[in-house]
Amino acid sequence: MRKIEALKEVQALIGETYMYAVIIGIIAIVLAFIIATLIKWQGGKNPRDHVKRRIWYIIIGLVFPIAFFLYNTLYVSSYIAKAPLQAQFSTANILATLIVLGVYVVVGIITMMIMRSTKWGSILGKSKN
Repeated sequence: MRKIEALKEVQALIGETYMYAVIIGIIAIVLAFIIATLIKWQGGKNPRDHVKRRIWYIIIGLVFPIAFFLYNTLYVSSYIAKAPLQAQFSTANILATLIVLGVYVVVGIITMMIMRSTKWGSILGKSKN
């Protein structure tokens, strides 16, 4: 990565960061979906498989936004030369992290409601049969 010294370069970087935020949110959803489908159904009177899926959903939902934020804070912002431009990027970084979390939660819950009778939908809890 090269040094960023102009306002237009920071604005372009901010736009790219927002696009990457949406992509990272979708990747997190796909990973959570894959892990949810790999966890086997449990039989019996009191199955707890949906709890395992929910725990993994929460873990992924925390790890991806934190990793995205730290990557931008520690690596990307170090290439921005001027302090005012770094401040502008740091605000955008917080918003982009919220975008990652928002995409993950909103798309996740909508798809869980759509696929209610699947392993993915069971993350919301036991369905009322």
